Amino acid sequence: MTMRPLRLPACALLLSALLGAHVAHAQVDVEVIGDTAHATILLEDALGTHYDAEVTIVFDTPTNLSPRSLNLSAELFDPAHPPGALPAGVAIDPAFPMLVTIEPPGTPELFTSGFEPFEDGTGVLSFHNTYDIEVHTHRLAYTPNSPYRLLKAPIGGTFADVTEDVLKGSARARGRGGAFSQFIVAKDANTGLVAVLVVILPKSTALTLRLTAAILGNLLRGELTALLTNVIAAIGTAVLDPVLGCTNALGPLDDFIADVEAHAGIDIANLWRGQRDMVNDAGELSSLARTLRFSLLRCAGGA
Repeated sequence: MTMRPLRLPACALLLSALLGAHVAHAQVDVEVIGDTAHATILLEDALGTHYDAEVTIVFDTPTNLSPRSLNLSAELFDPAHPPGALPAGVAIDPAFPMLVTIEPPGTPELFTSGFEPFEDGTGVLSFHNTYDIEVHTHRLAYTPNSPYRLLKAPIGGTFADVTEDVLKGSARARGRGGAFSQFIVAKDANTGLVAVLVVILPKSTALTLRLTAAILGNLLRGELTALLTNVIAAIGTAVLDPVLGCTNALGPLDDFIADVEAHAGIDIANLWRGQRDMVNDAGELSSLARTLRFSLLRCAGGA
Protein backbone atom coordinates (compact mmCIF):
# COMPACT_ATOMS: atom_id res chain seq x y z
CA MET A 1 0.00 0.00 0.00
CA THR A 2 1.32 3.43 -0.87
CA MET A 3 2.23 5.41 2.25
CA ARG A 4 0.18 8.58 2.34
CA PRO A 5 0.05 10.71 5.50
CA LEU A 6 -3.20 12.59 6.06
CA ARG A 7 -4.36 14.86 8.84
CA LEU A 8 -7.85 15.86 9.81
CA PRO A 9 -9.03 17.63 12.98
CA ALA A 10 -12.12 15.88 14.33
CA CYS A 11 -15.05 17.70 12.80
CA ALA A 12 -17.56 16.73 15.42
CA LEU A 13 -17.58 15.85 19.11
CA LEU A 14 -20.73 14.69 20.85
CA LEU A 15 -22.20 17.23 23.24
CA SER A 16 -20.36 16.22 26.37
CA ALA A 17 -22.61 18.26 28.62
CA LEU A 18 -25.17 15.53 28.06
CA LEU A 19 -22.80 13.19 29.88
CA GLY A 20 -22.13 15.57 32.73
CA ALA A 21 -18.73 16.86 31.54
CA HIS A 22 -17.83 20.17 29.95
CA VAL A 23 -15.11 20.42 27.31
CA ALA A 24 -13.52 23.85 27.05
CA HIS A 25 -11.15 22.85 24.25
CA ALA A 26 -10.88 19.76 22.04
CA GLN A 27 -8.34 18.72 19.44
CA VAL A 28 -8.28 15.41 17.62
CA ASP A 29 -5.74 14.97 14.82
CA VAL A 30 -5.80 11.80 12.74
CA GLU A 31 -2.99 10.67 10.45
CA VAL A 32 -3.08 7.67 8.14
CA ILE A 33 0.09 6.01 6.87
CA GLY A 34 -0.30 2.74 5.01
CA ASP A 35 -2.45 0.35 7.02
CA THR A 36 -2.16 2.36 10.26
CA ALA A 37 -4.29 5.20 11.62
CA HIS A 38 -2.88 7.28 14.47
CA ALA A 39 -4.96 9.78 16.43
CA THR A 40 -3.53 12.38 18.79
CA ILE A 41 -6.17 13.61 21.23
CA LEU A 42 -6.04 16.55 23.63
CA LEU A 43 -9.15 17.56 25.56
CA GLU A 44 -9.46 20.30 28.16
CA ASP A 45 -12.29 20.55 30.66
CA ALA A 46 -13.84 23.72 32.05
CA LEU A 47 -11.37 23.75 34.94
CA GLY A 48 -8.40 23.78 32.56
CA THR A 49 -7.39 20.15 33.17
CA HIS A 50 -5.87 18.51 30.11
CA TYR A 51 -6.57 14.91 29.09
CA ASP A 52 -4.30 13.37 26.46
CA ALA A 53 -4.43 10.15 24.50
CA GLU A 54 -2.91 8.52 21.47
CA VAL A 55 -5.01 5.96 19.64
CA THR A 56 -3.28 3.68 17.15
CA ILE A 57 -5.25 1.33 14.91
CA VAL A 58 -3.50 -1.18 12.63
CA PHE A 59 -5.66 -2.79 9.95
CA ASP A 60 -5.45 -5.97 7.91
CA THR A 61 -5.60 -5.02 4.21
CA PRO A 62 -7.89 -1.99 4.52
CA THR A 63 -9.56 -0.27 1.59
CA ASN A 64 -10.36 3.47 1.59
CA LEU A 65 -8.63 4.06 4.91
CA SER A 66 -8.52 7.82 5.54
CA PRO A 67 -9.26 10.17 8.46
CA ARG A 68 -12.73 10.87 7.04
CA SER A 69 -13.60 7.23 6.38
CA LEU A 70 -12.46 6.27 9.89
CA ASN A 71 -14.49 9.06 11.54
CA LEU A 72 -12.82 9.04 14.95
CA SER A 73 -13.92 11.48 17.66
CA ALA A 74 -13.37 11.88 21.41
CA GLU A 75 -15.07 13.49 24.37
CA LEU A 76 -14.98 13.69 28.16
CA PHE A 77 -17.67 12.34 30.46
CA ASP A 78 -18.50 12.39 34.15
CA PRO A 79 -16.60 9.46 35.73
CA ALA A 80 -19.53 8.87 38.07
CA HIS A 81 -21.87 8.47 35.09
CA PRO A 82 -20.19 6.43 32.33
CA PRO A 83 -21.71 6.53 28.83
CA GLY A 84 -22.82 2.91 29.15
CA ALA A 85 -23.13 0.10 31.69
CA LEU A 86 -19.81 -1.32 32.94
CA PRO A 87 -18.98 -4.95 33.83
CA ALA A 88 -19.06 -5.94 37.49
CA GLY A 89 -16.03 -4.76 39.46
CA VAL A 90 -15.00 -2.23 36.78
CA ALA A 91 -14.89 1.52 37.40
CA ILE A 92 -13.71 4.66 35.65
CA ASP A 93 -10.48 6.23 36.90
CA PRO A 94 -11.26 9.97 37.30
CA ALA A 95 -7.82 10.69 35.83
CA PHE A 96 -8.98 9.50 32.39
CA PRO A 97 -12.74 9.89 31.71
CA MET A 98 -12.39 9.82 27.92
CA LEU A 99 -14.72 8.21 25.37
CA VAL A 100 -13.34 7.46 21.91
CA THR A 101 -15.91 6.85 19.19
CA ILE A 102 -15.05 5.23 15.85
CA GLU A 103 -18.04 5.18 13.55
CA PRO A 104 -17.05 4.88 9.86
CA PRO A 105 -19.78 6.23 7.55
CA GLY A 106 -21.48 3.70 5.34
CA THR A 107 -22.38 5.97 2.44
CA PRO A 108 -20.13 6.83 -0.52
CA GLU A 109 -18.20 10.08 -0.32
CA LEU A 110 -16.74 12.30 -3.00
CA PHE A 111 -13.34 12.80 -1.39
CA THR A 112 -11.79 9.60 -2.83
CA SER A 113 -10.28 9.47 -6.29
CA GLY A 114 -10.79 5.79 -6.97
CA PHE A 115 -7.40 5.69 -8.67
CA GLU A 116 -5.27 4.55 -5.76
CA PRO A 117 -4.73 0.78 -5.33
CA PHE A 118 -6.22 0.89 -1.83
CA GLU A 119 -9.41 2.74 -2.88
CA ASP A 120 -12.49 1.34 -4.58
CA GLY A 121 -13.98 4.69 -5.55
CA THR A 122 -16.65 4.79 -2.84
CA GLY A 123 -14.65 6.09 0.09
CA VAL A 124 -16.31 3.56 2.40
CA LEU A 125 -13.84 1.86 4.75
CA SER A 126 -13.41 -1.90 4.70
CA PHE A 127 -10.87 -4.34 6.16
CA HIS A 128 -10.28 -8.06 6.65
CA ASN A 129 -10.13 -10.07 9.86
CA THR A 130 -9.39 -7.72 12.78
CA TYR A 131 -7.90 -4.36 13.55
CA ASP A 132 -5.48 -3.96 16.47
CA ILE A 133 -6.20 -0.90 18.62
CA GLU A 134 -4.09 0.69 21.34
CA VAL A 135 -5.12 3.54 23.63
CA HIS A 136 -2.16 5.21 25.32
CA THR A 137 -2.36 8.04 27.85
CA HIS A 138 0.06 9.76 30.19
CA ARG A 139 -2.82 10.32 32.59
CA LEU A 140 -2.63 6.72 33.86
CA ALA A 141 0.46 5.15 35.41
CA TYR A 142 1.52 1.64 34.47
CA THR A 143 2.18 -0.95 37.17
CA PRO A 144 2.96 -4.68 36.79
CA ASN A 145 -0.26 -6.67 36.35
CA SER A 146 -1.99 -3.41 35.54
CA PRO A 147 -5.70 -3.25 36.43
CA TYR A 148 -6.47 -1.03 33.43
CA ARG A 149 -8.57 -2.52 30.65
CA LEU A 150 -9.78 -1.50 27.20
CA LEU A 151 -13.58 -1.68 27.02
CA LYS A 152 -15.78 -1.51 23.94
CA ALA A 153 -19.52 -0.94 23.46
CA PRO A 154 -22.02 -0.30 20.71
CA ILE A 155 -22.91 3.39 20.73
CA GLY A 156 -24.88 3.93 23.93
CA GLY A 157 -24.67 0.23 24.80
CA THR A 158 -23.08 -1.99 27.46
CA PHE A 159 -19.30 -2.06 27.66
CA ALA A 160 -17.33 -5.31 27.49
CA ASP A 161 -13.66 -5.97 28.20
CA VAL A 162 -11.76 -6.47 24.92
CA THR A 163 -8.23 -6.19 26.35
CA GLU A 164 -5.51 -8.23 24.70
CA ASP A 165 -2.57 -6.68 26.53
CA VAL A 166 -1.57 -3.79 28.81
CA LEU A 167 1.93 -2.44 28.23
CA LYS A 168 4.25 -0.07 30.07
CA GLY A 169 5.05 3.45 28.90
CA SER A 170 2.40 5.15 31.03
CA ALA A 171 -0.61 2.89 30.37
CA ARG A 172 -1.12 1.31 26.95
CA ALA A 173 -4.29 -0.78 26.75
CA ARG A 174 -4.53 -2.96 23.64
CA GLY A 175 -7.32 -4.95 22.07
CA ARG A 176 -8.73 -5.90 18.73
CA GLY A 177 -12.06 -6.03 16.98
CA GLY A 178 -13.94 -7.21 13.92
CA ALA A 179 -16.30 -4.21 13.95
CA PHE A 180 -16.30 -0.69 15.37
CA SER A 181 -17.73 0.88 18.50
CA GLN A 182 -16.98 3.23 21.36
CA PHE A 183 -13.95 2.69 23.59
CA ILE A 184 -12.96 3.61 27.13
CA VAL A 185 -10.14 2.63 29.47
CA ALA A 186 -11.34 1.52 32.90
CA LYS A 187 -9.99 -0.10 36.05
CA ASP A 188 -10.81 -3.75 36.81
CA ALA A 189 -10.63 -4.71 40.49
CA ASN A 190 -11.48 -8.38 39.92
CA THR A 191 -8.83 -10.95 40.85
CA GLY A 192 -8.58 -14.67 41.60
CA LEU A 193 -11.82 -16.60 41.87
CA VAL A 194 -13.89 -13.43 41.44
CA ALA A 195 -12.19 -12.80 38.10
CA VAL A 196 -13.05 -16.35 37.02
CA LEU A 197 -16.71 -15.82 37.87
CA VAL A 198 -17.31 -12.28 36.63
CA VAL A 199 -14.71 -11.88 33.86
CA ILE A 200 -13.63 -15.21 32.42
CA LEU A 201 -16.97 -17.04 32.49
CA PRO A 202 -18.83 -14.16 30.76
CA LYS A 203 -16.08 -13.95 28.12
CA SER A 204 -16.33 -17.68 27.43
CA THR A 205 -20.12 -17.38 27.21
CA ALA A 206 -19.82 -14.50 24.73
CA LEU A 207 -17.44 -16.57 22.59
CA THR A 208 -19.80 -19.55 22.70
CA LEU A 209 -22.75 -17.44 21.59
CA ARG A 210 -20.71 -15.88 18.79
CA LEU A 211 -19.61 -19.29 17.55
CA THR A 212 -23.23 -20.43 17.54
CA ALA A 213 -24.21 -17.41 15.43
CA ALA A 214 -21.36 -17.80 12.91
CA ILE A 215 -22.06 -19.19 9.45
CA LEU A 216 -19.83 -22.26 9.26
CA GLY A 217 -19.69 -25.66 7.61
CA ASN A 218 -20.57 -28.62 9.79
CA LEU A 219 -17.03 -30.03 9.91
CA LEU A 220 -15.39 -26.75 10.93
CA ARG A 221 -18.16 -25.96 13.40
CA GLY A 222 -17.63 -29.37 14.99
CA GLU A 223 -13.87 -28.80 15.30
CA LEU A 224 -14.27 -25.37 16.86
CA THR A 225 -17.07 -26.50 19.17
CA ALA A 226 -14.95 -29.39 20.46
CA LEU A 227 -12.04 -27.07 21.20
CA LEU A 228 -14.27 -24.53 22.92
CA THR A 229 -15.90 -27.30 24.96
CA ASN A 230 -12.45 -28.21 26.29
CA VAL A 231 -11.79 -24.55 27.12
CA ILE A 232 -15.03 -24.26 29.05
CA ALA A 233 -14.44 -27.55 30.87
CA ALA A 234 -11.07 -26.29 32.07
CA ILE A 235 -12.58 -22.97 33.14
CA GLY A 236 -15.13 -24.93 35.14
CA THR A 237 -12.31 -26.45 37.20
CA ALA A 238 -10.90 -22.95 37.75
CA VAL A 239 -13.71 -22.37 40.22
CA LEU A 240 -11.85 -24.77 42.54
CA ASP A 241 -8.29 -23.96 41.45
CA PRO A 242 -8.08 -20.73 39.43
CA VAL A 243 -4.40 -21.03 38.46
CA LEU A 244 -4.58 -24.67 37.31
CA GLY A 245 -7.94 -24.33 35.59
CA CYS A 246 -6.96 -21.21 33.68
CA THR A 247 -3.63 -22.76 32.69
CA ASN A 248 -5.37 -25.86 31.33
CA ALA A 249 -7.78 -23.70 29.31
CA LEU A 250 -4.99 -21.92 27.43
CA GLY A 251 -3.94 -24.86 25.24
CA PRO A 252 -7.30 -25.61 23.60
CA LEU A 253 -8.01 -21.87 23.33
CA ASP A 254 -4.76 -21.34 21.42
CA ASP A 255 -5.80 -24.16 19.09
CA PHE A 256 -9.20 -22.50 18.66
CA ILE A 257 -7.59 -19.16 17.74
CA ALA A 258 -5.19 -20.82 15.30
CA ASP A 259 -8.05 -22.73 13.66
CA VAL A 260 -10.21 -19.63 13.24
CA GLU A 261 -7.39 -17.57 11.79
CA ALA A 262 -6.28 -20.38 9.46
CA HIS A 263 -9.80 -20.66 7.99
CA ALA A 264 -10.48 -16.91 7.85
CA GLY A 265 -11.41 -15.86 4.33
CA ILE A 266 -11.65 -19.50 3.22
CA ASP A 267 -14.35 -21.14 5.32
CA ILE A 268 -15.16 -18.22 7.61
CA ALA A 269 -16.34 -14.79 6.43
CA ASN A 270 -13.68 -12.22 7.34
CA LEU A 271 -14.67 -8.89 5.74
CA TRP A 272 -16.05 -5.80 7.47
CA ARG A 273 -17.16 -2.72 5.57
CA GLY A 274 -18.87 0.50 6.36
CA GLN A 275 -22.09 -0.46 4.61
CA ARG A 276 -22.66 -2.94 7.48
CA ASP A 277 -23.89 -5.53 4.99
CA MET A 278 -21.21 -8.13 5.76
CA VAL A 279 -20.77 -10.21 8.92
CA ASN A 280 -17.12 -10.55 9.93
CA ASP A 281 -17.36 -13.89 11.72
CA ALA A 282 -13.61 -14.55 11.73
CA GLY A 283 -12.76 -11.13 13.13
CA GLU A 284 -15.32 -11.31 15.91
CA LEU A 285 -14.40 -14.88 16.90
CA SER A 286 -10.70 -14.05 16.96
CA SER A 287 -11.26 -10.88 19.00
CA LEU A 288 -13.39 -12.60 21.62
CA ALA A 289 -11.00 -15.54 21.88
CA ARG A 290 -7.94 -13.33 22.28
CA THR A 291 -9.41 -11.21 25.06
CA LEU A 292 -10.44 -14.42 26.83
CA ARG A 293 -6.84 -15.58 26.45
CA PHE A 294 -5.60 -12.38 28.10
CA SER A 295 -7.83 -12.96 31.13
CA LEU A 296 -6.86 -16.63 31.37
CA LEU A 297 -3.19 -15.73 31.21
CA ARG A 298 -3.59 -13.19 34.03
CA CYS A 299 -5.52 -15.77 36.08
CA ALA A 300 -2.78 -18.35 35.48
CA GLY A 301 -0.16 -15.96 36.80
CA GLY A 302 1.14 -14.53 33.53
CA ALA A 303 2.12 -10.89 33.19
